[in-house]
Amino acid sequence: MFTNKTVELRRVVVTGMGLISPLGNDVPTAWRRLLAGESGIGPTTHFAQNVAEFQERFRAPDDFPLIAGEVKDFEIKTILRQRKKNQTREDNKLIKYTDHFTQYALAASLEAVNNSGLALEQENPDRVGIIIASGMGGVGSWEEQHENLLTQGVKKVSPFTVPKLLPNLAAGNVSISFQARGPNAALSTACAAGAHAIGSAFRSIQLGEAELMATGGAEAAITPLTVTGFYRMGALATGYNDRPTLASRPFDRQHQGFVMAEGAGILILEELEHARRRNARILAELIGFSTTGDARHITDPDINGAVRCMHMALQDAGLTPAQIDYVNPHATSTPTGDRNEAAALIQCFSSCQRMPLVSATKSMTGHMLGAAGAVEAIFVILSLSQGLIPPTINVDEIDPECVGLNLVRNKALEIPLRYALSNSFGFGGTNASLVFKRYEV
Repeated sequence: MFTNKTVELRRVVVTGMGLISPLGNDVPTAWRRLLAGESGIGPTTHFAQNVAEFQERFRAPDDFPLIAGEVKDFEIKTILRQRKKNQTREDNKLIKYTDHFTQYALAASLEAVNNSGLALEQENPDRVGIIIASGMGGVGSWEEQHENLLTQGVKKVSPFTVPKLLPNLAAGNVSISFQARGPNAALSTACAAGAHAIGSAFRSIQLGEAELMATGGAEAAITPLTVTGFYRMGALATGYNDRPTLASRPFDRQHQGFVMAEGAGILILEELEHARRRNARILAELIGFSTTGDARHITDPDINGAVRCMHMALQDAGLTPAQIDYVNPHATSTPTGDRNEAAALIQCFSSCQRMPLVSATKSMTGHMLGAAGAVEAIFVILSLSQGLIPPTINVDEIDPECVGLNLVRNKALEIPLRYALSNSFGFGGTNASLVFKRYEV
């Protein structure tokens, strides 16, 4: 039975987290490297092991970016063996018919459940839901099978092509693996997708549609066509093939574009009383969410849309701007995006005696597209629970149009935190803001 939606909304807490990223394939490893200011960006290995051959085949110019924030040392069979309680014959089949973005989502989800201490077999499956987003879905499988069709014909196209490329198959496969029969959905709102998924899961629990949700985003789009598409738009950092760790430079005067990255971030959201009944370790509380549309341009973000989104999320949380201690911005390292977001942040917090602290973690991970908002939500939760803000690296000189931000640069900062805001903005003029609170009994 659903609760009456006119009754007071239920409180939602975070009890588990899982991560696959360029900085490591679990939360502790990635967090340790993030705090140390290490970059996960390096030469592309997924499709350009031989740079000369790639440039010759695709007639790529010398400035074509052959760098990315790739997931490394990822072996789904090993992870399933380590993180699943029971192995089944279905595991090998699952590997055959899933794209990497689904495998990343499943691996991160398993870590999140283990981290939460949940015994899913003891939960009512009708009250367990899955919402996992992806901006691009199985684009790598699409490109691979299209190549097979063109070069080898119909019979060389895998019968698993469609299940591999559909964006909702990460959520679908995690739902099957967890036997979760509650809300099941996949959002695809470009680079805001991971945050939108978390916000949607938050609402499902608030409104009584579920007791707990596995939610976040997954992406595996470092492919020749996708990288070329972003390159042709002028969205990527170029000229850094010989120094990849310096390429992602949010708010720096020399920022020129983002660096493609991949991975997955998954949160376990839980209704507060449900978490208390099982004596769960509560990592943070999610208290606010908003989404807005710019209704202006598909790739040129609008300051007003971002400002409205942040204000509405704060209103949803019952907070004033002055109460926010820390912001993890979208900050992809594109000049237009960084400058517009800086202006939006300065406008949003203009009434405050002090600006909140800001750190742009994409400087180390690169831009994970539909997974970015979820991965950055994990970093925000860790910052709140540990009183540590990771640095923004590669900021040698702040862009004059971004001056005014209270930027944490080059070294992690230890400071007590209570409230934090996480921003994600996407093509199409879609915005998402999440507000987290350090959990207090």
